Amino acid sequence: MIARRLSFNPSILVRIVALVVATLLLALVAMMLVTFRGPPPHARPMFLPEAAQLLRGGTGPSGTAWSITRYRSDRAPVPDAGQEIDPPAAAQIATLLGVPTPNIRLLRERPPPPIRDAPMLRPDWARNALFRAFIIAQRTGDGWTVIQARQGANRRWYAITLSLMAGIFILLLLPAYWVARHIARPIRRLAERAAAERPERAEPMPLTGPPEVRAVGAAYNHMRARIADYLNERTAMLVAIAHDLRTPMTRLSFRLEQLPEGPRAKAQADVEEMRAMVTNLLDFMRGGSDGAQKVRIDLSAIVETLADDLADMGQDVAVKQSARAVVRGDAVGLRRCIANLVENAVRYGGSARVAMIVADGCVTVAVEDDGPGVPPETIERLCEPFYRGDASRNRETGGVGLGLAIARSIAESHDGTIGFANRAEGGLRATLMLPLDR
Repeated sequence: MIARRLSFNPSILVRIVALVVATLLLALVAMMLVTFRGPPPHARPMFLPEAAQLLRGGTGPSGTAWSITRYRSDRAPVPDAGQEIDPPAAAQIATLLGVPTPNIRLLRERPPPPIRDAPMLRPDWARNALFRAFIIAQRTGDGWTVIQARQGANRRWYAITLSLMAGIFILLLLPAYWVARHIARPIRRLAERAAAERPERAEPMPLTGPPEVRAVGAAYNHMRARIADYLNERTAMLVAIAHDLRTPMTRLSFRLEQLPEGPRAKAQADVEEMRAMVTNLLDFMRGGSDGAQKVRIDLSAIVETLADDLADMGQDVAVKQSARAVVRGDAVGLRRCIANLVENAVRYGGSARVAMIVADGCVTVAVEDDGPGVPPETIERLCEPFYRGDASRNRETGGVGLGLAIARSIAESHDGTIGFANRAEGGLRATLMLPLDR
């Protein structure tokens, strides 16, 4: 029994069709309840004896939805465009009251054209019934007692019907919403996994839900594994190449010692630049500080120590605003991330001013410079590997273009973000946002 129940897993198409069919069946049941269980939608007509009772001072038939208005008039009521005088009915009312026929006047609404042109089509009970609205008057003394009657809607019926429809709508809505959400949940989970920033680092998606979703989940897991294998192979290859380059660069450094002083200094500078490029490439390919152990650290201490060290080296770096912010992460990696932002500001803007702001459970480290800024169309590309805003690649203006890419990789490994924006007064503002550790 349990195995048979677990093996039953209908497709999305079958689930949607079942939901639609169930909803339609419940809607039909609701319509039948409203149609066959409810009272008639309109109040019944008023018959001539009941109209005569109004002239005797009565209130009309009980339990009906008629509006009665009484007043005195010096003249007999005159029919308007939609009314007609009904002498036979007035004569019957006069007989019921025991008064002369000229003392009674009855004005009723004109019947539809087919019935008006063929009076024999009107049934007998309808000739003795008053519908919708009528006016009846009786001459008393030197004036007329006029009664206006108007048939209103059966408000009780409408209240019962609307309440029943609203209740059935809610009863239909709740299970339909639950079933639709249950159907869409695995699809939404798959979309969230696919939209992840680094899907190859995420855990494999559990294969649950309808057969279609299970098939897509299996394909997604296979694709994620292939991407992860490809990235691991690429990383291993580039790391091996960068590592192997260090040996010939070391031999080259020893051989440069035999050159004269002038050429040797320039050659040594080229070798050091190559060694720095290889080091940056290794750091970037290894993913910043992904493998480091994360502990609670005071980010303000890292920022202030870094600014003091760079200032001691003769760089124009200052902390304008500081705040205690405890985060969980790798101290070496975060120092490298902030150092790359500060050194980028000094390199292209001549100076760096650092400010720390704590708000809404996050800490923001803002690094500003007074440089020329960056064209708006290239701001989004600043963190791309090997991209540089400055087209030149000499030692005076920068390296290979991996500093900001490494900074972004470190920030993302700490669940943070890095952003850039041109300042209104000139220069560039780089912001690092990290969540605080509670």
